[in-house]
Amino acid sequence: MNTPANLVIDHLGGTSAVARLIEAPTSTVHSWRRIGIPPSRMAHLRLAATAAGRELPEDLDELAHGCADAAVQDEASIIQSGEKSNGSVGAPA
Repeated sequence: MNTPANLVIDHLGGTSAVARLIEAPTSTVHSWRRIGIPPSRMAHLRLAATAAGRELPEDLDELAHGCADAAVQDEASIIQSGEKSNGSVGAPA
């Protein structure tokens, strides 16, 4: 599910990475995937992300478009390289 919270957490490297980034328990960040990120924590995440060189766009919808664009680019590179998209790398299709 691509909720804004999931998009932000995934953009920043996943649950564990975000927990380390803001020095919070992993369980706290995991719960945000279900309940959303509180506004005060979102502000903290924006500051921490900027400091880590992983800025978050003002409009979080851009993350969803960025994920879709990345998926299209990955598929195009697989097609151009002649590999089969069977989920494994280097294995026959």
